[in-house]
Amino acid sequence: MKKIKTVLTAIVMLLSVSSFANGPEKVTAVVKAAFENDFSKAGQVSWEKTSDFYFASFTLNDVKVDAAYNEAGELLATSRRILLEQVPLSVSMAVAEKYAGYKVDKSVVELTFEGVTRYYINVENDNQSLKLKCYSSGELEVDRKTKK
Repeated sequence: MKKIKTVLTAIVMLLSVSSFANGPEKVTAVVKAAFENDFSKAGQVSWEKTSDFYFASFTLNDVKVDAAYNEAGELLATSRRILLEQVPLSVSMAVAEKYAGYKVDKSVVELTFEGVTRYYINVENDNQSLKLKCYSSGELEVDRKTKK
């Protein structure tokens, strides 16, 4: 469980960083080969290394994408920012129903980890801001709650 939270937190944090520091790439040949196999059309690739993971930030079809790899070159997770209109209908309907009266942020983080795609959507009203974790099935969870 700790590994999952570490990877998810790191990917979400990477989305908030506009660019990585310039410098030598911090990636092994195994990880780089796996990345090039998975994302052969990627451009503007930057790497960041943590104690256990390699994170690639790149563009693919004019979209900024982040990917996490382990030491063995296995793709663990991907994330990207999408528009609210791009989330599955089940997600947008569930948010609209359960959070009627809330202002819904138009920018969404799509995160895929272990074959499961989650959508992180921010909603707010006069009293609170919520970060929702939404599944393709329409299931919603409050990931973070902040009182105003």
